[in-house]
Amino acid sequence: MARRHIVGGLDIGTTKVVSVIAEVSPNGYPVIKGLGECPTLGVRKGVVVDKASLGKSIAHAVGLSQAMAGETISEFYGSFPVVSQLTGTLQITDEQLSESIAMAGVKILQVIPSVIASGEAVLTDTHKKIGTVLMDLGGAVTGLAVFDQGVPVYTHSLPIGSEHITSDLAVCLRTSISEGDRIKRSLGLIEPDPASTLEISGVGGHERRKVPAGAARDIIKSRIQEIFELAHQELSQHFRLASLTGGFILTGGGSLLKGVLDLAISQMNCCKVAVGSPAKVGIPREEWTSPVYASAIGLVLYGAKRSTRRSGRLSGWREVLDRFM
Repeated sequence: MARRHIVGGLDIGTTKVVSVIAEVSPNGYPVIKGLGECPTLGVRKGVVVDKASLGKSIAHAVGLSQAMAGETISEFYGSFPVVSQLTGTLQITDEQLSESIAMAGVKILQVIPSVIASGEAVLTDTHKKIGTVLMDLGGAVTGLAVFDQGVPVYTHSLPIGSEHITSDLAVCLRTSISEGDRIKRSLGLIEPDPASTLEISGVGGHERRKVPAGAARDIIKSRIQEIFELAHQELSQHFRLASLTGGFILTGGGSLLKGVLDLAISQMNCCKVAVGSPAKVGIPREEWTSPVYASAIGLVLYGAKRSTRRSGRLSGWREVLDRFM
């Protein structure tokens, strides 16, 4: 009987921890068996402030994925938003993060930048060959990567993400973080009727009042515009964006913001912008194809290809990427 090969991916984000366990099929493609997620505790503004709480979040997410998959593994390919550059050997340099992972009983086989892992899940081979920008709109960090000639040639992280939109709404509208998140998700960037209002609760949930929907939308638009402007400035320093014929692919939770594509087209001065989601092949549940899981799904895709490469069945851009890893 052939030996079963199991791979794990652990995406420790600023808002949630996602653990994925997959079985590599005979054709080398992973089939997702279990996915567990848990809110990221012990992290504030992308910095570990409570390693014990973060360790519990990691352990809980891993435990959920193991229970669903019916597999017990301790070795995972990992991604963290603090990893930003595609140069040299990537390691966990944050001691607090390293200790949190150890407390969860997990060993990280290899660290992959979150945006590169997302690229594994959402970009086609054609995207990677013709020149494409991938923007991973995370909670506290926005990851940028450029793929060209089949390989990732550039990565960068912007210390700003969709969490900042939530905070802006909470502060400006004098409401709670949870209420700010609700407004962000329900309203997005869609232009509301000039007379429309939103009913919101005050801090603590005691006071109910109405605010202009247009004002809330302007708050959201202001922050997402800033993200796109910073991304455009950064990328323009290194690339002639018009030559990247694959355009821009948005992924991560921020890419689900209503109306984000229209704003991206105008801000990035590019007519080719799309939202990238994980391919459905090997993913048994429709909800797992959401952009919010792109990085975690990409990790097991990367892990499966690594194992296949070791057996001598793969080459090409993954061999080039391996030199950076």
